Amino acid sequence: MSLDKPRTVLVCSCERSMPRFGASVVRGCKGARVEAGDQFCGAELDRVRSALSGGEAVTISCTQQAPLFGDLAEELGFAGDLVFANIRETGGWSQDAAAAGPKAAALLAMAAEPASPPALVTLSSNGVVLVYGCDATAIDAGRQLAEKLDVTVLLSRPRDIAPHRVWDFPVMQGTIRQARGHLGAFELTVDDFAAPNPSSRDRLGFGISRNGAVSNADIILDLSGGVPLFPAHELRDGYVKADPGDRASVAVAIARAADLVGEFDKPRFIDFSADLCAHSRSRITGCTRCLDLCPTGAIAPAGDHVAIDAEVCAGCGSCAAACPTGAAAYAVPDAESLLRRLRTLLVTYREAGGLDAIVLFHDLGHGEPLIDALARFGAGLPANVLPVAVNEITQLGVEAWTAPVAWGACAVRALSSAKPRHELTGIAANVAIANLLSRSLGYGAEVCGLIEADDPDILASALDLITPDVASRRPAAFLPLGKKRSLLTSTMLELHRAAPTPVDRVALPAAAPFGGLDVNVDGCTLCLSCVSA
Repeated sequence: MSLDKPRTVLVCSCERSMPRFGASVVRGCKGARVEAGDQFCGAELDRVRSALSGGEAVTISCTQQAPLFGDLAEELGFAGDLVFANIRETGGWSQDAAAAGPKAAALLAMAAEPASPPALVTLSSNGVVLVYGCDATAIDAGRQLAEKLDVTVLLSRPRDIAPHRVWDFPVMQGTIRQARGHLGAFELTVDDFAAPNPSSRDRLGFGISRNGAVSNADIILDLSGGVPLFPAHELRDGYVKADPGDRASVAVAIARAADLVGEFDKPRFIDFSADLCAHSRSRITGCTRCLDLCPTGAIAPAGDHVAIDAEVCAGCGSCAAACPTGAAAYAVPDAESLLRRLRTLLVTYREAGGLDAIVLFHDLGHGEPLIDALARFGAGLPANVLPVAVNEITQLGVEAWTAPVAWGACAVRALSSAKPRHELTGIAANVAIANLLSRSLGYGAEVCGLIEADDPDILASALDLITPDVASRRPAAFLPLGKKRSLLTSTMLELHRAAPTPVDRVALPAAAPFGGLDVNVDGCTLCLSCVSA
């Protein structure tokens, strides 16, 4: 643990439900003032108060009571660095708890690594909602929303709908041909568009229709029961879809739509540098990796480079993980911050006496609850499995898979749902390259891999199958500095330098994100087109 400021680390046994780990934390977190306790959230709260009154940076080994400690810090006017780390579900509640001290030290050290917050994208909605359906379900939904939102109902091929005595919101006929946009800025192209006949008596009739009508909305509530209007529709902000035959789902969708009024901030997930993009030069297409992988359609060609719509981007990170030049770089966190956290984790683990580290990447929505369930109702994580939370596992590039190996990890895994919300094509390709490099350099055959599990017992079984390689290791200690491409280069150099059996060349598969050039010297005319491109 590198300390640029004095830091107090409070290590709690959570009412003695797990070891205190104080001695291991002292070994791993050199320079920190370590205090061990049993109930910092209750009987020993005054010790937290004292630490927060001292002006030093503070790390507390508890995330469950983080709101309590945060309120206390605010009450005391604490303006320093206060961070929290979960060492209970990730280590202390485990059948291997007695050996989890080095892990606890590593997790506490990693939590103290700073990370710059990403820029924000603001989506603004004035509450103009288009309810799209084909029967009375859409009209009923519109009526429920009319008290809060500006409602228009669009019915596709309606039949036998009884007109209401008073229409307090528009009900139109039409079928959506094309939809684009996002929360606060949807644009719809509608065919067979027509207004209702005011004289409709026993059934709602419509006037002369036309194609190509354009409608704008802030929110779309899709109760049509048809094909979604967007790819990966569940990731499109402002688009809410439900099965019209499922009353419970419709009720939930109506409630969700009603709340989509105002300003909403989300991270700008991708930091894009158009000058580094290798999409096209001289009308020759060079790279389409991000276009092929983006699930939401947020990326489109824009001349010699691509353009990323930050409002549509859902943050899967597949584009950044696959980008060979670093033009698309993930920002939650950035690659340097992630690798710095990984280095701190593994170096601290080793200094605290840990052996055979296994890095387990996971997200917060699926992976964290699964790890929690394993700790509460199962055997818990093994003592050498070091969980690392990321925004999306699909953000992990080759450098994120291989740097932990260079720093001494015997295996790297990413935890995914068996039914992932993002395609895993990109991450599978990066795992294949990472394994090829690791195998060729003598680190082992299957050092990297995915664990697809929705059951904690399946996760436990998959972790038990990982056998540490016995190859002699010389862990690297390099500091990750720079942007994505330079980080990838330095990681490859250090992976080679620390390799058990280094080789100078590794044959990579076609379309690998890096490698050499084979130039036909005899055919070169020195036109310099390649240089200008």
